[in-house]
Amino acid sequence: MVDSTRYGPGMDLEHPHIPVILIADDDPAIRLVLRHAMEQEGYHVIEVANGLEAIQATVRQHPDLILMDAVMPQMDGFRATSELKGMEDHYNIPVLIITSLDDDLSVEQAFNVGACDYITKPVNWSVLKQRVKRLLFAANAERKIEHLAYHDTLTGLPNRMLFMDRMDQAISRAMRNQENFALLFIDIDNFKVINDSMGHEAGDKLLISITQRLRETLRMSDTIARLGGDEFTVVLENLSEPEAVILVVKNLLEKISEPIEISGREVHIGASIGISMYPDDGISFGNLLKNADTAMYRAKDLGRNTFQFYTAEMSEIAMRRLELENSLRNAVESQDFVIFYQPKYDFKRGKCCGMEALVRWDHPEKGIVSPDEFIPLAEETGLIVPLGEWVIKTACAQYSLWKQAGYVLNNISINVSARQFHEQDITGLFQQVLQETGLNPAEIEIELTESTLISNQRKARGIINELHDMGLLIALDDFGTGYASMSYLKDFPIDTVKIDRSFVRDIPDDKEDTAIVKAITGLAEALGLSLIAEGVETEQQIMFLKDIGCLHGQGYYWSKPVSALEFERTILR
Repeated sequence: MVDSTRYGPGMDLEHPHIPVILIADDDPAIRLVLRHAMEQEGYHVIEVANGLEAIQATVRQHPDLILMDAVMPQMDGFRATSELKGMEDHYNIPVLIITSLDDDLSVEQAFNVGACDYITKPVNWSVLKQRVKRLLFAANAERKIEHLAYHDTLTGLPNRMLFMDRMDQAISRAMRNQENFALLFIDIDNFKVINDSMGHEAGDKLLISITQRLRETLRMSDTIARLGGDEFTVVLENLSEPEAVILVVKNLLEKISEPIEISGREVHIGASIGISMYPDDGISFGNLLKNADTAMYRAKDLGRNTFQFYTAEMSEIAMRRLELENSLRNAVESQDFVIFYQPKYDFKRGKCCGMEALVRWDHPEKGIVSPDEFIPLAEETGLIVPLGEWVIKTACAQYSLWKQAGYVLNNISINVSARQFHEQDITGLFQQVLQETGLNPAEIEIELTESTLISNQRKARGIINELHDMGLLIALDDFGTGYASMSYLKDFPIDTVKIDRSFVRDIPDDKEDTAIVKAITGLAEALGLSLIAEGVETEQQIMFLKDIGCLHGQGYYWSKPVSALEFERTILR
C-alpha cells in the first residue's frame, strides 16, 4: 500500500522533503562517522544502537533510508530488516546493510530478508554516498509512481483501488473489535449542469473546492476518496450510533452547500448522500458500496441535498429527526411555544411560594410536545439560545403580572441551558429583563445544571459571580447526579440546591436514597443554602422531608406543570 504519510493528498511531488536517514550501529564511532558523511550530503540523520531501537525509530519517524549494521546486541540487523519488511506501513523503506561480514552466506541472508544493498566495512565513503543517492532516488521514484497509481490526480484523494484497501482494513478492524462503521456515498447535485455550462475547468475547480470542504469538515482519521466524476466516498469509524453519523452528515451537507466562487461567479450546489452501516447493511466492500449507492439515489429522489440510510429503519429515524428539526426551526421563528408553571411549596406554611417556568412546544399537529422530545435537539442545533431568551422574557413578564395582581410569591425559577449560558450575553439579557419588568433581582432564580459549570469553569465562575452580584439567585439543579457537585457548592455562589427526583422517588423506603437525601440536607444546612426537593408525590415523602429539615418541594403531589391561566385559577386563588 502507498505510504500516504510521505506522499499524501495535496503534497508537492516535485519538491520532496529533506531525506531522513536512520543509522543503526552499536559502535558509537561508526555512527559518528556515518552521521558526518550523511549530513555533508544534506540529509537529516537519526541514530540508534541496535535492531530493536531501529524498528521503534522507524515506526515513530518513518525514515527514507536505513543504514543497518548486521551484528548488534538485542536484535541483529538481519532480523530487524526482516521485521520491518513484514510491516504494512514500512515494508517499502530501503535498507542498506553495512557490516564487516563478507562471506557468501551473510550476503545471501541480507538480500533474503529484504535488504536493497550490501556494503562491507571498512566503508568506502565515496561508494556509500553514491549508493545512498541511488537508493533514495529509486525509492522516491517508486513512491511517486505508487502515489499516482493509488490517488486521484485532480484532488489528491485516494482512488477506488486505495479506497478498497482502506475499506478492507476498516472491515478487518470492525470485525476484530466487534464495532460498527459507516460508509458514505456522496454525489454532487447538478454537477453536470455546471460542468456543461461553465466548462470542464470550472468543474475541476468545483471538485477541488469540494475536496477541501470535505477535509475541513471530517476528522484526520476519516478516509475520503474520489471514485470518479463527482462521486466521493467516506469511511466513518468509531461512530457506533446512527445519531452520531447523522450529525456528521448534516455538517457535511451544510459545508458543501455554502456558495463557491468560480471564475468570478458565485455557484450554489448541494449533495445527495447515501449511508450504509457495517455490518447491518453488508460485510464486504462491494455490498456496502452498492447499498450506500442505493441510499444515495433514494436521497436524490427525495429532492436532493439530503441524506438517506440504506435500511428503512435508519432512514425513518433520520427523516423523523430532520422533520423535527425543520419543525422546531419554524416553531422558534413563529414562537409556537407556551410556558407551563409548576408550583413550589413551603411545607410549614402549606402554601405556594413560587414556581418553576417550563417550556412546552405547542405543535400545530401533535399538540403539546414534552421538552424531552425537543430540548436535546434545540441544544444540539443552537436553537436553544433564541428559545431560551424567549422563555426568560416571557416567564418574567408573566411573574411581574402576578405580582402586580397582588399575589404573594417569593420567586420564579428559570432554567438556563449550558449552551445559552456560554454562548449568549446572559448577564446583559437579565439586565434587560429586570429593566423591562421592574422585578426585584432576588425574585428571579436561575437554575443551572452541573454540565453548565463543568465546561470552562473559569468563564462560568465569572458569569455566575456577575449574575449573583446583580442580586439574582443561583440554584444548582439535579443535585447529587454529578460526580463533583459538592465542590461546586464551595467554588460557586450557589443559593439553592435542588435534590434530584431520582433520590426523592423511593424515600423513605429505600435506605440508600434516604441516606443520600439526609446527607444533602445536612450539607445544605451547614452551608446555609436553601433546599428544595423535586418529584414529591406522597404525604409520606413530605413528612420525611420535613423531619430532616428540607422545607420546600415541588412535584405532582400538588400539581403537574400547567398553563399560566390554569396556574392562576387553581394555585394562586
